[in-house]
Amino acid sequence: MFKYVSSVLVIAVSFAVAQHSDSLIDKAMELFDTRHLNAENLTESRDILQSIVKSEPNNLRANYELSRVYYKLGDRVETKDEKLEMYNKGKEYGKKAKKIDDNSASAHFWYVVNVGRIGQTKGVLNSLFLVPEIKEEIKKILKIDPEHTGALDVKAMLYYELPGLLGGNVNKTIELLNKGIEIDSNYSLLYVDMARSYIKKKDYENARWFLNKVPEMENPTYDADLILNDKPEALELLEEIKGK
Repeated sequence: MFKYVSSVLVIAVSFAVAQHSDSLIDKAMELFDTRHLNAENLTESRDILQSIVKSEPNNLRANYELSRVYYKLGDRVETKDEKLEMYNKGKEYGKKAKKIDDNSASAHFWYVVNVGRIGQTKGVLNSLFLVPEIKEEIKKILKIDPEHTGALDVKAMLYYELPGLLGGNVNKTIELLNKGIEIDSNYSLLYVDMARSYIKKKDYENARWFLNKVPEMENPTYDADLILNDKPEALELLEEIKGK
């Protein structure tokens, strides 16, 4: 009888702890999603997630969300060394999340996003050894979730950034981005990347069409990304191709 009661208590305590952790992660991601309102929200989000990972090392969601936060921290810092430090931390948390659950699309996605950022920071020609791994990660994510718009964007931009002799193909980029927009028409990054692809083709009319969609987007999937990144980049690109 005592063993039965003890087991019930252990289950109840574990359930309560899990609920508490989920609530804290929700809070961390609310801060992450509102980082455009207060720059400190991003570091507060990181601190909450780190405290959870410290007490619950195998918390899947805390690990992959921390990978996501470090990716944004890397984007925010200025120097190459600072960026690589942040992206490498993001990569490690993503790697840990993958070990916890290899069938988690989010774990694989935030891992590969950080790997990709490391490659971009070092330069394409210095990072070609990363390409096979990036391709495998994208393949894995899209097998788990064929409509993962983030993975479609990563795959599209891999075709965009690679030299033609190594498989680069801007037409494949556009095809993949079109698929992403069909799935989520409010994902502002897809429009910016589509415009960049058309600029590469010197098709400035189509580029302008996609860029003009970004500032007028009323219900973006990711408010902070639109305000902090995509809208400023769209306006900058519009200025660059003015008169072309």
